[in-house]
Amino acid sequence: MIVVTTPTGQIGRQVVELLLAATDQSSIRVVTRDPAALDPQVRAAVQVVAGSHRDPAVLDRAFDGADSVFWLVPPDPHASGTATDHYLGFAAPACEALAKHRVRRVVAVTSLGHGYPHDAGTLSAAFAMDAAFQHSGVGYRGLAAPFFLENLFNQTASIRDNGEFAMALAADRPLAAVASADIATLAASVLLDPAWADQTMLPVTCPEDLTPDRMAAIMSEVLDRPARYRQNTVEDFHKMLLGFGVAAGWAQGVADMVRAQNDGIYDAEPHLPPAHTPHLSQPTDFRAWCEQQLKPTVDAA
Repeated sequence: MIVVTTPTGQIGRQVVELLLAATDQSSIRVVTRDPAALDPQVRAAVQVVAGSHRDPAVLDRAFDGADSVFWLVPPDPHASGTATDHYLGFAAPACEALAKHRVRRVVAVTSLGHGYPHDAGTLSAAFAMDAAFQHSGVGYRGLAAPFFLENLFNQTASIRDNGEFAMALAADRPLAAVASADIATLAASVLLDPAWADQTMLPVTCPEDLTPDRMAAIMSEVLDRPARYRQNTVEDFHKMLLGFGVAAGWAQGVADMVRAQNDGIYDAEPHLPPAHTPHLSQPTDFRAWCEQQLKPTVDAA
């Protein structure tokens, strides 16, 4: 029995699809706040536990008889407290339920950058989650992911209308990045592999680190239109988040994350080939992602 959290999310949805294509459908159970948001064919094929995977009662039902769990903490810009409070608010009841039901393995989405010596906001919150699961003694695979390429979807209108995209990341610093499909592929492969019980991190990234300026150049070539990069200050980015109604603790965590990215947090953990595992032999490169994902999205915007 494999339990999948966030099955309607960007990564969880793909994990469910890959598992359904590869294994007995009766062995998949999903946890979701809104079962109606599931694809009808998926909803008919899997076991569904309704509720939040932060709720101990929901976890008690979800983990009963489970062998492995795909775990992802959903972001919540309106969460009270710090980002670490948010992550551990999910992890603490999970660790109790894992022990109670003797679940053997957890595959979780975490951050790249283990070993970074300073506070990194929401990334440090993910590291705290890792520590909690590892302390529980469960078999653990942390899928250590950097900047999500899908974050660029938020800027498709600006790319189309203004010929630019903007972030608070340093324009000239190489940035590790990853496509969500690669995270899902790695997650499904590890979940379907019964031959492990230890604890380790599996970095998952694009084949090369690119500066935002270089990303802009590749975008321009693929989209056949200008795509300049504009660097904002972290301070302005922080103010923008607060102006959008993001909770103070979450906004601070995101701002601290960007500062850590600009400080080279992803350099703290080796991640380029040959560090990739056999589970993901051909990670998506940025140009291919732009051709397959960004260009159709911009053209349709």
